[in-house]
Amino acid sequence: MKEDGKETATCKWCGTSLSLTHTGPCPKCGKEGKIIAVEINKTIGFKGSRNWERQREFFEKNPKIKWLIIAITLGSPILGSILSGLVGLITGLFLGLLSYLLGPLAVIKVREIERGNS
Repeated sequence: MKEDGKETATCKWCGTSLSLTHTGPCPKCGKEGKIIAVEINKTIGFKGSRNWERQREFFEKNPKIKWLIIAITLGSPILGSILSGLVGLITGLFLGLLSYLLGPLAVIKVREIERGNS
């Protein structure tokens, strides 16, 4: 960082240049009062950067599991009409539980996050 400073003194009334240590009335107009100005020049350097993030969300389908769930859903009533009693009940519960567990795997929500600097 570079810093330069410059001080000047002038008469408050007529603008005549005075020394910084001058006291008393102005030699030109005879009135008292002076203005001291300080000029400061600074050079400041900086480096900026930007961070960015891109998000993309989409659903990814698994067609094999989707068709398996459709087959279970359509096949369960047919199998239930063929089987009866306790065997039909247990088979129906098993197929329903299998369909429930496989359902979330048929469609998966995917979020891609890409981050970078520029």
